[in-house]
Amino acid sequence: MPRVVDGHVEHGPFVSPYAYEWFIEGEVSAAKGQHDQSAMAFEAAAAAPSDDVLLMTRLAEEYELSGASRRADRTLTLARRFYPGSARVALTNGRIQEHRGNDEEALSSFAHAQELAPTWDAPVVAIAETLIATGRTQRAKAILLDLVGTSFAARSERAQRVLIDLARRTGDAETLERALAFDPSSTPTQRARAAGVLALESGQPALSARMLGEALDTPENIALWLRALLESGDRDKAVAFLATVQSERLGGVIEHVNLLLDTGDLDAALRLLDAAGTSPRVDYSKGRALLARGDYIEAAIALAEVPLGAASFEASRIAFAECSMSQDRQGAAAEALSQVPHESLAVRTMLAEIYVEEGALRAGLRLFDPKRPAERAALAGIFEQAGRFEEAAAYYANVKVVTNDEPRLRARVSAEQLASHGHRRGAIAVLERWTALAPDDLYARVRLVELLQADQRNEAADQRGRRTLEVIDDPLLLAHLLDVLRSPAAALR
Repeated sequence: MPRVVDGHVEHGPFVSPYAYEWFIEGEVSAAKGQHDQSAMAFEAAAAAPSDDVLLMTRLAEEYELSGASRRADRTLTLARRFYPGSARVALTNGRIQEHRGNDEEALSSFAHAQELAPTWDAPVVAIAETLIATGRTQRAKAILLDLVGTSFAARSERAQRVLIDLARRTGDAETLERALAFDPSSTPTQRARAAGVLALESGQPALSARMLGEALDTPENIALWLRALLESGDRDKAVAFLATVQSERLGGVIEHVNLLLDTGDLDAALRLLDAAGTSPRVDYSKGRALLARGDYIEAAIALAEVPLGAASFEASRIAFAECSMSQDRQGAAAEALSQVPHESLAVRTMLAEIYVEEGALRAGLRLFDPKRPAERAALAGIFEQAGRFEEAAAYYANVKVVTNDEPRLRARVSAEQLASHGHRRGAIAVLERWTALAPDDLYARVRLVELLQADQRNEAADQRGRRTLEVIDDPLLLAHLLDVLRSPAAALR
């Protein structure tokens, strides 16, 4: 009788309702990981008078997964006797061998299954998954790309999913873009965004900018493209684009202003805001621009206009607190933050900075839960501000970054994770790239000097350290850098 199995029409014996019911019960138990119950259900199904290769191979697999390896071998031998040329039997043998850790035997069985059924994608996917599990990811990618690009790609959805997952796990944005292109429902814009995000997450901003540069047809893609340009060091191109683009392409005037602020083009941002009328969003953006320019009094006046209930109210009070702290008015900063209805992570971070300024580090630390991954980054910054640099490095090494995290955090986390695993030169390379893009991140520059000292590159450390000494105004960071430069061995502790 013809039937559909894994998306393919197969011819097999008639299956009685009794056997079919038990077979479904077995698959449900297998999906739940209950392999003992699954094997018993398949045994009940096999009691019906039919020798079905699908049932026999599934029973063999579930015997293996439930720990009954001898029963699995006997069942598979019986299946091979009834169906000597069955690709399904060869595939099942490969899965059983893989479960036992016999990877080469598994690959051989999968290859045999592929020879027996050239248009069936399951053996090819199994080969790729085994290659991935044994660290041969490039070969797996090549096999999967070849499969999803064939004329029967419509039957290779699983192969496409495996390829997409592999591309994401290995940070291969180009393979991801190619894999998504085989999906007829995807668009060039969607593919460019997915690949661009992956490239950024993988520390390849130049590749991200190149991929997104061909799909600047949505405000979201444009914003991501500009971010990639900035992270790759191509600020001039970003500034030139924002100087001529119409605000409507970016989603509106405020979105245009925010992007200008990200590039540091404060004068252009303020010119746009002057012509934008009055609203809470305009007041907040104007305050941000003035704060970045160092006009603290004017910034505070603009930020104070944002009313309670506005979407930007919390952010405006945080920015107001920054203005106050820049003028050594910690009390005014704390008062502004007290007006925020909910103590978000951003509010607590600013309060902690105020506590540290007043010498109350413990009070600041009590505002955070170190068990929460999102709060470890804040704790790392607080320890840095307090001059506790070893604790800061330890917290950075245990942060899990996400797509929306700022580049500074991603760079520090990447560097500290590499350093904590003994990959000091990789950490140095990350911080060298980051400090070239953001020379005002003095904490990162000092940490780079430490790592250079630890790697016995004393001359490079001394040169970078002396250049950094000229611009540091934080007394704790200054004292720390001086200690590092006086004693190269200190960084090895």
